[in-house]
Amino acid sequence: MRLRSLLLIFSFYLIPALAIAQAPEPSNEADGLIHLLMTLDNKAVSIEYSPDLSSSDPSHQQLLSGVPGSTVRVGVLAGHRALRIGSLATDPEAPPPPPREEGDPAPVPPAHELWLVRNSDGWELEAHRSDNDTITRIPLSHQESSSTDTQTFSAALRATGAEEGRLELRWGQHAWHTEFRFDELPPPPRRPRTTRPSENEFDSDTSAFARRVTLNERNENAIILPDGNQISMLYWKGIDVEDEDYGRLPDTADGTIVSLVRAPPLRIRSDVGLRFGSTDIPTGNLAPAFAGSYAIWLRKTTSGWQFVFNNEPDSWGTQYDAEFDAAEFDVNYKRTTGSFRPLGVSVVPTSENAGSLIVHWGPHEWSAPFTVIR
Repeated sequence: MRLRSLLLIFSFYLIPALAIAQAPEPSNEADGLIHLLMTLDNKAVSIEYSPDLSSSDPSHQQLLSGVPGSTVRVGVLAGHRALRIGSLATDPEAPPPPPREEGDPAPVPPAHELWLVRNSDGWELEAHRSDNDTITRIPLSHQESSSTDTQTFSAALRATGAEEGRLELRWGQHAWHTEFRFDELPPPPRRPRTTRPSENEFDSDTSAFARRVTLNERNENAIILPDGNQISMLYWKGIDVEDEDYGRLPDTADGTIVSLVRAPPLRIRSDVGLRFGSTDIPTGNLAPAFAGSYAIWLRKTTSGWQFVFNNEPDSWGTQYDAEFDAAEFDVNYKRTTGSFRPLGVSVVPTSENAGSLIVHWGPHEWSAPFTVIR
């Protein structure tokens, strides 16, 4: 009896220790900031901001009260040189960057500090270039509602087209947004190779090579949490409303999964466990101590729609197998004005520990709020 008691006590302490030891390592270094990342057609844009921008801070009260001339620094914007947002854009007549060696990384574009400004005409972002004194203005559309009150500042990057998107901001009772796109610019020239490649040149960073291959086929939407943990979504390019898969969507029968002939299902990878209502999506579903990796399928039900998380993230859109289902739960559904949006997905943070997963396709939008499991 004494031995059994000792074993129970030992297991009580051992099991939590093993769970902690098997937690995935964060994909990024912790810096205390929330990072938003979006890649559309191999062109990236990112936003970083502090999770501690509180609407109750006295230094923010003038801005959130709409006092003209008030301003607050809210984050940092970086993007591909083809990014056009407001009047921030690359002059198409400007000379391209200098040539680079084959295999060299692309030059890092300058970052811009973002200041939220209330002026006499409305709202805008001032983009202060980090390497000189240039200030660019980005007009914002604005809505105010007494029914919502977001205590801390949050931002989101959402795709609206193949190479277009929307930056959304929320703070207090305010919501702002502005559109952006990636222009067509001539590619920078490449310097001819002067030496033969070394034996290991193309094997030195297989993860970077695999990522390039992935982004040749898919778009990405991701967030990095202040502790460095990342939640990312990948989805196939070009599945628009003219596609045959979209044409079958209205005829989806109750209880049926939405299959995709020309694309794989949506794929999520998360360094942290996620909780959707009462449903937990853990890490380590494919291997202990690794990030959670799932395919996400849409299922029509008699009462609405569900997200189905499946343990085959690399399956094709016609290869759904219910035996590998990990979880399913009801989601919110609505029709919007975005009638021509291709299939896409956004991870929208609402705080450093919560957010929403939003799938869109034409005017259809499915969403589910989540919290991070710590």
